[in-house]
Amino acid sequence: MSTEREKDFRWIESYLSGRATAEEVKALDARLSADAELRREFLRYAHVDAALKTMVRPVAQQPLSAPKAKTTVWRSQTVRWAAAAVFLLAGVLALWMPRGVEVHVTAVSDDAASIWPKNSTRRMSEVRLDHGSVQLQLDSGVTLDLSAPVHLQLADAMHATLLAGSVTADVGDLGKGFVIETANARVVDLGTRFGVSLSSAGETDVAVFQGKVEVYGKAQPKQLASLMAGEAVRVHPSATARRLVCINTRGDSFATLAPPPRDALVTNVADNVNDGGTYAFYTLQAGQVRAGARPYSTLGKPRWQPMPGEAFPSELIGADIVGTFSPDRHDPDLELTLTVSRPCTVYLMLDARAEVPEWVRRDFVEAAFGLRSGPWADNPVVQGMTADASGEIFVIYQVWKRAMPTAGQVKLGPPYTEKDGRHRAMYGIAVK
Repeated sequence: MSTEREKDFRWIESYLSGRATAEEVKALDARLSADAELRREFLRYAHVDAALKTMVRPVAQQPLSAPKAKTTVWRSQTVRWAAAAVFLLAGVLALWMPRGVEVHVTAVSDDAASIWPKNSTRRMSEVRLDHGSVQLQLDSGVTLDLSAPVHLQLADAMHATLLAGSVTADVGDLGKGFVIETANARVVDLGTRFGVSLSSAGETDVAVFQGKVEVYGKAQPKQLASLMAGEAVRVHPSATARRLVCINTRGDSFATLAPPPRDALVTNVADNVNDGGTYAFYTLQAGQVRAGARPYSTLGKPRWQPMPGEAFPSELIGADIVGTFSPDRHDPDLELTLTVSRPCTVYLMLDARAEVPEWVRRDFVEAAFGLRSGPWADNPVVQGMTADASGEIFVIYQVWKRAMPTAGQVKLGPPYTEKDGRHRAMYGIAVK
């Protein structure tokens, strides 16, 4: 054993026996703070020492005959000593055991980089973000995307509590079972990527981007909903859940479930869908129209692309995307209602293979440009289509537009006149 380690153990022995000087206590504190292995040894010694002093009394101090009163006093002293040992161990744990959850900063916005240096690692039990955005990876493999303002507590690497704002969790391969709680809901991951947002009114929004989650009430922990990708609910403080029709997102892959911008152009999306328990959502992506943007709320592979040999239409760049729900193409009675906050133009992208619905010809005019989406994976939408020279399949769209001179509502109907849109794409929507 090294001389330094022998000195450490002498200090520990003196401390536990109550003979340590103030200088020795200070020196031991510094050594324990710097040496994790020594902390473990200290706790082991403290446990053993406390157990021995509680159970064993030196023979030389035991009287040959002890009155009951003294026995009672000895026992009370022993109890006090044991209690003191417990408090000592609790204090040691509080002072020297590692606190919080180990997090690694994997991405950060420029306006938060000074506080959250990229690739830095730290231990923390609480995350507060007043500006910017940050991506944190826990030692469980779970990745959390946060955008200000947000307040999150980390109980451990598999359990977080959202106190304000929004967070998106990607659990990866090892984080299945990760839990996010709010004041009125408990969201249990089943291997997925999902977002949770807490409103100022105390409502909890839950949206699933991949995989599946289960949503429970907090006061009465019964299951409120089981959500698949493309579904969302809003949990009221009374622990009742209803479909959340539209969610605000940030990022190409819906990296963050976000509150609507204060200057939101599209303030609401509603539909007439009532099909018994589905929780399908539409997405709002402010200012995101460009080559490579997602047209749909659930299909991740197809992206908006310019026509072959052309630039992306400048008229569309920077518009807001209303990500439609691809299975809605099957609904011949569909009605969508967009609410806009100021004058704008609403763009509708229709699968060029299908007949243009009458309501589109009545309310919209055809634009002088087209778009395409893709590449598509194996999907009924592109069944029977031929791949291009690159081996990929793209769907061509006609673009129609409608000018809105004032704030108000825009009514949209079903995408197809025929009953089944199985082999056609759902229309896309943009607003600028």
